[in-house]
Amino acid sequence: EPGCLATKDINQKPQMAQFLCLRNIKTFLQVCQEVFDVKEYDIFDPIILFELSDFFKVIRTLSILSQTQKLQRLHIPGFVVTKPRTLSQEDIYRNINSLDLVSSRSALLDSFHENEYTSYDTHIRNEEIYHDLCAIDIQSSLSISENPVVQQHIIEKRDYVINELVETEKNYVDVLQTLLKCFIKPLIKIMKEDDFCTIFQGIKELHEIHKDFHLDLIKACSQYSSLRLSDVFLNWKDKFLVYADYCANLTTAQDRIQDICNQNEHINREVNRCQEEANNGKFKLRDILSVPMQRILKYHLLLDKLIHDTPQTHKDLPGLEWAKECMVDIAQYINEVKRDSDTLQIMNDVQKSIVDWDIVGMTELKNYGHLIADGELKIKAHNDQKLKPRYVFIFDQVVLMCKSIRFIGFQSDQYSFKQSLLISQYRLEDNTSRKFLYRENRWSHQFHMVHKSESTVYTFYARSEEQKMKWMKAIQDAMDNIEPSVCNSTSHKFVMQTFDIPTVCYHCSKYLKGCIFQGYKCEECFISVHKSCIPESGRCGLISPQSTTTQNTMFSNRFSADNTSFNQRHRV
Repeated sequence: EPGCLATKDINQKPQMAQFLCLRNIKTFLQVCQEVFDVKEYDIFDPIILFELSDFFKVIRTLSILSQTQKLQRLHIPGFVVTKPRTLSQEDIYRNINSLDLVSSRSALLDSFHENEYTSYDTHIRNEEIYHDLCAIDIQSSLSISENPVVQQHIIEKRDYVINELVETEKNYVDVLQTLLKCFIKPLIKIMKEDDFCTIFQGIKELHEIHKDFHLDLIKACSQYSSLRLSDVFLNWKDKFLVYADYCANLTTAQDRIQDICNQNEHINREVNRCQEEANNGKFKLRDILSVPMQRILKYHLLLDKLIHDTPQTHKDLPGLEWAKECMVDIAQYINEVKRDSDTLQIMNDVQKSIVDWDIVGMTELKNYGHLIADGELKIKAHNDQKLKPRYVFIFDQVVLMCKSIRFIGFQSDQYSFKQSLLISQYRLEDNTSRKFLYRENRWSHQFHMVHKSESTVYTFYARSEEQKMKWMKAIQDAMDNIEPSVCNSTSHKFVMQTFDIPTVCYHCSKYLKGCIFQGYKCEECFISVHKSCIPESGRCGLISPQSTTTQNTMFSNRFSADNTSFNQRHRV
């Protein structure tokens, strides 16, 4: 049923935040009822799918959906399920969340998140677009290359890779030039400034960067040049950080194009005309905007190929290996900024869901760090002894307790703020020796958060031992983020911090990743490090205090002693 489920109603990057996942599930179930006439008693409880418990009920709902009249009229074959006949079969459905396939799914998701942060279908489509616009036929390109420098001395296998690097860079610059000429120039006249800036954010800057980057690649290919290929990447890598904002904004830009074209027929006609001029309508504007993200994530792969075909005795091999490491670091930085941008949107969604947030006077949620866990618990404050159901959000620095405000049907839940606990002021206790007999046996799994002054204690009750351990781990992780246990091996006074500008780690010279609470800064000597690098940071006082600028310069100068004149021309 086209249009029955609007994509704007689905959060496509919930990052396993329970309240967002449940919203998505509820939206789907609402469509099942309202559009396909599935009865309410045939609908599974959304929490079942999220927790993968009693999964037979999920399958049953899908079976009933497959047999609805609308689907039957489309000649889509339905399927029938029967209730599990044996206890062992029933156990499989009820305990699917404990099977290996769940850990396999988690591993797959983790692996996918390390790469492009997008759906699989979108990833494949973007690859096809990039290949069509930028890729080259290596064999044929060597004979028809427009670059005479590249044509000379093609005697080694590595020259094929170098030619691929240079020629695909030329094609990429052409793509950026096409965006400037065929889209930006005509559309700036008819679009609102906010829409235009959102859609074409960074394109002009990227064109300037890569036009000169391409020229330096050509220069490095000359046998008479002292500039090495590794030098080019090492001198331009910091400029590539602009891709973080570009990639973080990409989905917003693509959605804005779609919205504007749907709402304004004049702009829609003009965009279509621009697409015809650019590539005979083969690719839409939203497709072409994905090419920069594809390109920046290709450099470390091209360098890896080049390293593979470079002899061990080659004088540029160490530089190429470091350049590859730097470009991997850039790619990871970009992906983490993109992911944290999505995280900030999640925090904004949480904040909007708390109806009285502005009244209680709390600071913005992003100031409390990443969302680590969320879900339902029952909580008892020891000063009133009343057990209360609460929806709890755990961030890096705070435990947020809210009361769910229920709506009829499958409308998304909203929350009323009730209490917040600064995690740094509490310790966690697992009182497993005591048995709490409550009429709902499944809420008998308890743990405590005790104020360090012993003045206040909160008891939390989870539905199961597994859920209890999940919650305790989330709080322990938050506590360790605030006061890392590895700090015991150093005399630094590290504090978790959000860095407003790109910052590199004092120990490993890699970027601190993300947008919020990316790393730690010593209050005494001001060095910045990853959490994992704290044990290797040495003793405070044995190194001289350094500003962030000095620390970043240290990273930029590594492997670039021979490039003083180049750096004077291209200040990074």
